[in-house]
Amino acid sequence: MHRRTFLFLIFIVVLAVGTFWVDFGFGKSPSIDFGGYKNPLTVNQGLDLQGGIQVVMQVNCPDTNKNCDRGAAMSAIVDNLQRRIAGGLAVNDAVVRTADNFRVFIELPGLTDDRQALQLLGQTGQMNIIDTGANQVPVGTDVTGQTCRATCASGQFKIVFTGDQLDTGAIQAGIDQQSNQPIVQFAFKGQARNDFANYTLQNVGKFLTVTLDNKVIESATIQSQITGNGQITGIPNLASAQDLASLLKYGSLPLPLTVASLRQLAPTLGQQALDQSKIAGIIGLGMVILFMLFYYRLPGLLADMALVLYAGFLFAIIKLLGITLSLPGIAATVLTVGMAVDANVLIFERVKEELRAGRTMAAAIDIGFKRAWPSIRDSNASTLITCFILYWFGNTFGATLIIGFAINLGIGVVISLFTAVLVTRNFLHLLILSGIASHPAWYGLPRAALPIARYNRPVSRVSPTAARASLVPPKAVASKAVAATDGNDSDDMDDDAEFSGDDTLEAVTNSRNGRTPTAGRSGVSGATGGAEE
Repeated sequence: MHRRTFLFLIFIVVLAVGTFWVDFGFGKSPSIDFGGYKNPLTVNQGLDLQGGIQVVMQVNCPDTNKNCDRGAAMSAIVDNLQRRIAGGLAVNDAVVRTADNFRVFIELPGLTDDRQALQLLGQTGQMNIIDTGANQVPVGTDVTGQTCRATCASGQFKIVFTGDQLDTGAIQAGIDQQSNQPIVQFAFKGQARNDFANYTLQNVGKFLTVTLDNKVIESATIQSQITGNGQITGIPNLASAQDLASLLKYGSLPLPLTVASLRQLAPTLGQQALDQSKIAGIIGLGMVILFMLFYYRLPGLLADMALVLYAGFLFAIIKLLGITLSLPGIAATVLTVGMAVDANVLIFERVKEELRAGRTMAAAIDIGFKRAWPSIRDSNASTLITCFILYWFGNTFGATLIIGFAINLGIGVVISLFTAVLVTRNFLHLLILSGIASHPAWYGLPRAALPIARYNRPVSRVSPTAARASLVPPKAVASKAVAATDGNDSDDMDDDAEFSGDDTLEAVTNSRNGRTPTAGRSGVSGATGGAEE
């Protein structure tokens, strides 16, 4: 147990140092850029704290099918828009939900460029490669009604490949090293990859024309067979290239969309509400720390240390996962501060009960944790189930404020289980191994609350002064003295002592003269009459 305790302590120290770096950095703002993974480690604020854009999109039927089933396509449209927002706009905690009259309601926190939003969300995103033969079609030409898939009339261009056949993992925007111009690289998947290679081989010298939503975006000469990635050039800037890559990567919309309304939203709460929330969190954390310290003394101090670690862990997880903080999310975070010590209260009360019953400190801690664990487990499981229900409700009805509350509350509960149960328990074990702070007062217990003779020592023959109360039995074990006790006393001792882990039954010696009290002698009884010498 000693080795495990020290190893866990080292793990906590390393974890605390990493948490401090994520939360505050070492002299500069922290960020992660490793192996293609990038995380600015910033706190994302919700729509109520920083404002954003609200867009209402109308779902329409295409000109070729005026009687389309718009209701059946709504779910696919919402899913496609969510993927575009997450990948193309990099907006966290965006709201995308259906509304009446075949409309889609979209809220984008923190976004101020409505042009970029409309360009990404409004386009259908259907890419086609059409066979124009030896004819170069100017960029920007609208070819609506001039394309066909099987039998083509005179003047129509056959669609030879579609965006559905693209390999989404190969689509990326960048800068061409030779021309220094923005490009979008693409490749086809499966059999379409071989078909595209054969098509380019058979049409060397002819034009490869790419359309997006029936508008030509490139018409270039095929120089040679293309067996790998293709390139789309002629893009005005890198931002447009990134938007195009997002459209191709996340697929086309089943039906076209038009903008019904667009407006900028100002923060509904503002900086003052955010500052007041921070003050409320600091006050709540401070009050809980003081309560635990004054009521539970030394264990309360250890719980306060675990609580500070909990606050650091929670803030680091919020930054690492990019969780968006709205006011309900902040309220859930403050709420979890009080919930984080619930487990400690249950554990410490159980430990005090075991100490009153005469357990050694090590046994009292082990038994206290074991007996408190079912209550801790059930209460936190109930809270997590509630968080899941709130999250489902928020996703179903588009209530993002409820979603933020549920996510922050659930994460706080999981972290509090780690700090309150594992961290605090190992802190207590380390305290026992050090051999310090063995007086009952350190644990919020008066000497009179310990009626067992091993704590209220018998008066020594040598000195009339009563021995000092202690929660840690002496290390010296008098095996003969234990054997000398009668059967009744042995039974009583067995009833009073429970063992866990490495704990062993030790004979209690007088803290002044080191002698072991026995039932075979008569003398001055202890303070409670529990043992005689």
